[in-house]
Amino acid sequence: MKIQGVLFDKDGTLIEVNATWVPIYRHILMELFATDAAGAEALMTKAGYDKATDRFLPGSILAGGTTRQLVETWWPGLEPEAQAEKAHTLDHGYAHLVKDSLTPLMPLEPIFTSLRDMGLKLGVATNDSHASARNHMAHIGVIEHFEDIIAADTVAVPKPSGNMIRRFAEITGLPAASIAMVGDNHHDMEEARNGGAGLAIAVLSGNAAHEDIAHLADYTLQSIAELPALLKGL
Repeated sequence: MKIQGVLFDKDGTLIEVNATWVPIYRHILMELFATDAAGAEALMTKAGYDKATDRFLPGSILAGGTTRQLVETWWPGLEPEAQAEKAHTLDHGYAHLVKDSLTPLMPLEPIFTSLRDMGLKLGVATNDSHASARNHMAHIGVIEHFEDIIAADTVAVPKPSGNMIRRFAEITGLPAASIAMVGDNHHDMEEARNGGAGLAIAVLSGNAAHEDIAHLADYTLQSIAELPALLKGL
């Protein structure tokens, strides 16, 4: 079936994940746990930070998990109300830091314009919260390109359940089989399969290397800069 829609992961696909999030989480954890940089990095390691490379490990919670998973890792055993408070703090309490650090992987406007000129409907599917993801896309000036931003807290079960593919199909009226899922982690490829997407397209612009993800994808690109040419050639 012809591809009519593209659903993008956010961090590692559109946003430079390590340059953006490593310093932010280091700062947040130093403040919330009243610790130093080493203490913050020890907490980050529990969620998938590799100090040797100063990067998040592919497939880790920090690379693609939800805020709730981070809360469960850093504050285990909290009651639901306290857990929700911690999640709110992570999602909303440090928005000013994100604006200072948020780094697109490349100029995104020309890519999205090219895809929309091809008649494609675009969306974002992220395990971040909806409020955070919308703020991020608005801050870098590309939010108007998307039909919707689908987040961990806007579906019953986040990636890789397939719910985000199905939700985007509902929003756009497109068959799931006409949607391409583009992402940098294995759960993005699994989201495509579980949701019945027509294509699973991996990009190597995040933390996953070719050997981590290519075997799960229909196509593997260096970045989304190659996406318009790929879709035009199908």
